[in-house]
Amino acid sequence: MATLSAVLAVVLVGVTSVEAQRASTTSEHIWSSSVWVLYGERIPLYEAGYPQALTPLGAQQMYSQGSLLRARYLSQFDDDDADVTSMAPIVGIGRNAIDNSQLNVYSTTERYATAGALAFMQGLYPPVTQAFSNATGGMDAALLANGSLVNYPLGGYQYPDIQTMSLLDRGSLWLQGQTGCTNYLNSMLDFPKDSAVISTSASAATLYSRIWAQLFPVQSFPGLGRSAIDFKNAYEVYDYAQYHYNHDNSTGIDDNDLANLRLMAAAQQRFKNGNLTSWAVSPGDNIRAVAGRTMVSKVVDLLQGNIRTNGSSNKLSVAFTGLEPFTSFFALSKLNYNSNSKQTFMRLPHPGSMMVFELFSVGGSESLYPSTDQLRVRFLYRDGTDSTQALNGYSLFDSGPHNYVMNYTGFVDSMDQVGLQTPTDWCNLCGQSLLCSSWNPGGPNSNSGSNPTLVTAGDNGRTAISPPIAGVIGAVVTLAVTGLAVLAAMLIGGVRFHRADPKTRNSTLGGFKGAEKMASDTDLADANGGMRHERTGSWELRNSGKDGLETNVVPVADAGPVTAGATVVSRDLTHPSKTMDDDAISEMGHSPVDAREF
Repeated sequence: MATLSAVLAVVLVGVTSVEAQRASTTSEHIWSSSVWVLYGERIPLYEAGYPQALTPLGAQQMYSQGSLLRARYLSQFDDDDADVTSMAPIVGIGRNAIDNSQLNVYSTTERYATAGALAFMQGLYPPVTQAFSNATGGMDAALLANGSLVNYPLGGYQYPDIQTMSLLDRGSLWLQGQTGCTNYLNSMLDFPKDSAVISTSASAATLYSRIWAQLFPVQSFPGLGRSAIDFKNAYEVYDYAQYHYNHDNSTGIDDNDLANLRLMAAAQQRFKNGNLTSWAVSPGDNIRAVAGRTMVSKVVDLLQGNIRTNGSSNKLSVAFTGLEPFTSFFALSKLNYNSNSKQTFMRLPHPGSMMVFELFSVGGSESLYPSTDQLRVRFLYRDGTDSTQALNGYSLFDSGPHNYVMNYTGFVDSMDQVGLQTPTDWCNLCGQSLLCSSWNPGGPNSNSGSNPTLVTAGDNGRTAISPPIAGVIGAVVTLAVTGLAVLAAMLIGGVRFHRADPKTRNSTLGGFKGAEKMASDTDLADANGGMRHERTGSWELRNSGKDGLETNVVPVADAGPVTAGATVVSRDLTHPSKTMDDDAISEMGHSPVDAREF
């Protein structure tokens, strides 16, 4: 595996923007930074037989972004660093040993998001020995009575506190405001009917016909109809094509078609999450940009938390999210409207892209926190993790072509104009009642009239749910998720219920229980040496046949200094054949349907 210095050398080359050079001015003091990171490459939705897990390439992308912020905020600066980035150290933050009391790390609950968060934090705070945070006992906790020093495992691995937020957690709405928003979901039903969508779909029909012929029949995704490969599912199609372009050289898709698919995906995401003309409750409520509206409020809240504590908390906050907050914010802040930044922000963000909001002051002393009128905010963006891509500054809210810095009060005023200030605002806009009642049992959505306020850094976005309501919510959500999973399996995966195989129907389990015997009730199990053991309980005999254990593992050799730092492992795609009756070979599960929206 590449060393940290090697990874930094690859990732940070070319990060020498005018703005970044300005950040190295010794008179600047960085007090807080709020960072929003797009997940790295993961298994796409259309990939049959695999969960949407983070790939090794995706982990490298996240690790490299963490390394970039380490070089900017934490590392000791030297002449070599001056060629690739500038140092903008955060005042008082732990440089080597992680202090979780200074950080906020948020993630949604998807497995690729949480895994990416861990990879990112490994780059930000890599393993280190003989360095211990005072917040966890410092050196005293590492010293034993006999005088020996004990380091953390894995060469001093550091353990970040990552807060994963499900839909039942009120804090989740600031990371994924579109999820659970009823009016947003209703607007998505109208998305295919938009005149611009219909026009774009027609113009792209030839492209998608070609992609269907080139890519999808070869992969034989079960249940995926031709009608699903079109502009309405542009992002899902591009995501699948890009994944196979990266990992399978037999797909036949060329660079030009892939670039056009990317353009279509960017346009689709703007229609779905950056359309500022759609509304739900009242004109101008920007329902399709709800993910960005909740995000901007959390950004302001995190920076305000640093101000409230005179710089002692919220020094660095990192949130790991999907595309929706990115696309929405680009529209709300006019980044995709401004002529100087339009080309960058009309594009689809690459995996691992990040937005950075820095709170800083110029002049004064690090020992004295500045007054509010002395504080400024700078917006930075890095599109992907390519070694030539810089972390650049951009103007927000059409404030001028080179005005990368805003005074703090002006920044807050602009963000407040487009943001949703409280959970109640979100509940009213989204027409949501069930979740909102669970977050605030005495709130307006449960007929009490109280007004829940925006969560602060102090409670980390968490609110207790009363046990009775939690039980009801859990039951409803479980039934809904189960029903949707079965429906999705039937519509998309081609799953159908049918008669069992004749051999299965006529078989008997026999044994001491006769007809009542379950498959798990094994009487006797063979040990490795053939010795027999008396049955003492079926639960003890799980895996007696070693089902599910990994076998024939192919060792992965060191691939050398590849750019992405990932290796390629081939997989056996052969499967044993089986006899099926008439029901088992039914083609009813192969009707074309639209793919699940993100």
